[in-house]
Amino acid sequence: MPSTYLELCNLTLRRLNEVEIAADDFSSIRGVQALVKDAVKSAVAKINQAEFEWPFNAAQETDTLIVGQEEYAWPSFFKAVDWNSFQIQKDDSLGTSYKTLSYKDRDDWLKNFRDTDMNSGSTGRGIPDFVFSAHGNGYGVTPSPDKAYSIRFNYFLNFTDINLSTDVTRIPESHDSVLIDGALYYMYMFKDNTEAAQVAYGAFEKGIKDLQTLYINNTASIRDTRIRF
Repeated sequence: MPSTYLELCNLTLRRLNEVEIAADDFSSIRGVQALVKDAVKSAVAKINQAEFEWPFNAAQETDTLIVGQEEYAWPSFFKAVDWNSFQIQKDDSLGTSYKTLSYKDRDDWLKNFRDTDMNSGSTGRGIPDFVFSAHGNGYGVTPSPDKAYSIRFNYFLNFTDINLSTDVTRIPESHDSVLIDGALYYMYMFKDNTEAAQVAYGAFEKGIKDLQTLYINNTASIRDTRIRF
């Protein structure tokens, strides 16, 4: 389980040889203890912004489609989606089996399908075959649904802000050392200790690269995409 906000702050303060924060005082602290709260937040944000698809940010969403509606908003804290994961769910009451949707370019939908979908009005056209990127923050399906089908897809979350002492990040506890190196960097920057900040930043950057090697750069196979003429 990830460490709490309070635990991360106190781990950082311990490395700085500063007084730790009592749980009851967490919301009202001042001085260096208040600065360390900001430093931990910044380190969490930096790690999460380093990659779109950290596995510890993986999530799944199930939406109920609205008859005649083509476009839908992303869930809260959405960051990136797996377009290959969209699937209509089996529902005996609606007469549907599992059905994977294919990705369609938005321009293709605008040119070839939008008018037909919109002309169907509030009745819809049928079971969707394709999914596309909506204009703005969301996705779309075509044909426009004629029933309240359930659709499921995989996506990755953006980081959520931590405020309470008991709040946790989604970064596993085993990687607290990376997060603490980041918090130390920001603390040294606050204190104008450039030399110590550079050392901490080097450790922080190396820690992030190690996480990328562990979680991201572990391709199981490589496909040759060269074309023979």
